[in-house]
Amino acid sequence: MDYLKFIQRICLIASVVLVIGIVVRLFLPLIERQRELRARAAELRLDIQREAEALRMLRLKQARLQEDPRFIEKIAREKLGYAKPGETVFRFEDEDEP
Repeated sequence: MDYLKFIQRICLIASVVLVIGIVVRLFLPLIERQRELRARAAELRLDIQREAEALRMLRLKQARLQEDPRFIEKIAREKLGYAKPGETVFRFEDEDEP
């Protein structure tokens, strides 16, 4: 009689372990997918923060272009190579660039 209860307990434990193994096997890909999605969400949050900062800087530049004549002059001189009448503009080329 004691031998029969021992076998029943072993079968019960084996059944429970088997069910747990099946459940883990079924949900393991879902857990991995969730980890991947969380990592991707974190990357996207960082991208959003970078883009928000770039947008903020562009808005500041836009405001300065609309309000600050000295800034407009600086941009015209640096980016476009403009000069006031009577000034000479010197441009230097880097030797490293092809």
